[in-house]
Amino acid sequence: MAGLLEQLDGAISGLLTGWNVYTTALAFSIVGFLGWIIYDSADADTHPLLLARQAQASYVRQPRESAVYRAPETPHGYPLRTGLAVRPPGTPMYSAGKDGDLRDIWRRVTGEIPLEKGATSTGTAHIMTVFGKEGVTQHKVDDITMEIAIAGKHLQDRGATRVAIYLPNSLEFLCALFAGAFYGFTPILIPYNQPHLTLVELLVQTGADALIAEAGSVPLAEVSQGASSLRSIIWTVEKTSRHMDWSEVPEGIGGKMDVAVWHELVQEQKSIHATLPSTPAKPPGVVFLWQEAVGKHAETVEFTQQKLTAAVGALITSLPLAHRLNASDTFLPADTFTHSYCLCLTLAALFSHATVIIQSVAGPGVDLTLAARSIAPTVAVVSAETAAKLHSTTKESTTSALQKFAHYVETRMLTAGRLPTDTFLTKLIAPARASIGTTPGKLRLLFVSERQGLNTPPLSSEDLSDLRIYTKARIAYALTTAKVAGAVAQTNIYDYRREEKPSTKHSHFGVPLSCVEIKLKDTPQLETTDEQSMGELVVTGSSVAGGQAFLGVNATIRDDHTLAYA
Repeated sequence: MAGLLEQLDGAISGLLTGWNVYTTALAFSIVGFLGWIIYDSADADTHPLLLARQAQASYVRQPRESAVYRAPETPHGYPLRTGLAVRPPGTPMYSAGKDGDLRDIWRRVTGEIPLEKGATSTGTAHIMTVFGKEGVTQHKVDDITMEIAIAGKHLQDRGATRVAIYLPNSLEFLCALFAGAFYGFTPILIPYNQPHLTLVELLVQTGADALIAEAGSVPLAEVSQGASSLRSIIWTVEKTSRHMDWSEVPEGIGGKMDVAVWHELVQEQKSIHATLPSTPAKPPGVVFLWQEAVGKHAETVEFTQQKLTAAVGALITSLPLAHRLNASDTFLPADTFTHSYCLCLTLAALFSHATVIIQSVAGPGVDLTLAARSIAPTVAVVSAETAAKLHSTTKESTTSALQKFAHYVETRMLTAGRLPTDTFLTKLIAPARASIGTTPGKLRLLFVSERQGLNTPPLSSEDLSDLRIYTKARIAYALTTAKVAGAVAQTNIYDYRREEKPSTKHSHFGVPLSCVEIKLKDTPQLETTDEQSMGELVVTGSSVAGGQAFLGVNATIRDDHTLAYA
């Protein structure tokens, strides 16, 4: 035994005697390599085979058409999603629930319709607003309900049937939208900041007989002369301008038009206990305007409320269960409510009891870092313009070699199927990050939309990969169009793949939502064969205006069964 110890002691002494700087470097290299192998061998966020075949194709295809593709959650043989599956109190858990409408979404907000079993919440959703640098203001749900009732009853008493909402993202916008469902008028959502002549043309085009607009944004005399069917106007006034009299009617209009001010209506009638009606009558639809740019011609599309709720329900279930919107989320709609994708996601957030932050400067191309400077969002929806601006500004700030190396390391991690997380290495050498919110890094989900046919900036798979690193958030990239509520298709939030040789400037758009199905019809230039599916994109389903829409865009179904531009 003593001899063995002497031999061991001699071996260690010999090793230490010959130890030098080279053996030290070699030892550290071996330990670092083994550590990197262990660090880099974690499992992917989802199984790669789930990304290899994403949408489900029908077994038979018709001549001159591709197969019909659906989301995996509504396979062929099962009905498409048609609503929210609302279960009123006392309904058995095994029941399918009803499709619901906007009234049911608001009843979920107030807590009248409870959350599903297992979900946690304080009882109601939370709605807050941001006004510039003034900070965040939280609103009581009961006060919002009262405003919905007062505005809705005011318009109902004046016989309004088609009410144009010409507002930026605001609390009054949502109140007017829900008031239409409870009081039986059709909201017409007009994109904000239109030239006065264009606004008059849109009012005439949509047949509006009432208007809700910001005080000072519309010349009353011009509107009353150009839109002769307009009979009632409600002004919304910022707090800094409420000392002025906005209810005055210019000379020449006389008694042709009734003018009221939103906050004055609320002040006058808040002593009356206003309750929302519970009539079972089917509520009217909602009108959207699809416009290439402010001042341009607009396509008018009216969705029934069932089509909207089908889109809302499909957007909720399009996310994996662990990442769905919930009561602990802070949701920032940084795009405009007049875009159905942003509005449906906002309704989904309200239905899930998330805290919704309303920012009036929201819209295409808004600077996300400025829009979120006084809040800490966990989920945000932005336009492609905003995402492209965020990508370019953050990429320009990446100048040092260490930042580029850190970016390369996290890109490799994404390629391996894992979203990068904070580690000792990333804290030591961090890549460039976008400063979003008061708590950078808290953002977990970013929804980005491509507006088909409106020349929005393309986002490649490489751009989306960079944005995941810059924001530390998972990204859903959606294809939206005029005649489909919500979206046509949306990428899997676990799909981090980068295309080495992209065929188009746009990344793919994932699989169709569970409320629609898609197919491709042959065109003179493109033809579907047994080897490839290409042609004009056709969408059918419960969220499509008219039931079916020919989008007039050439598309392809890739080998992984995801939708992409051809």
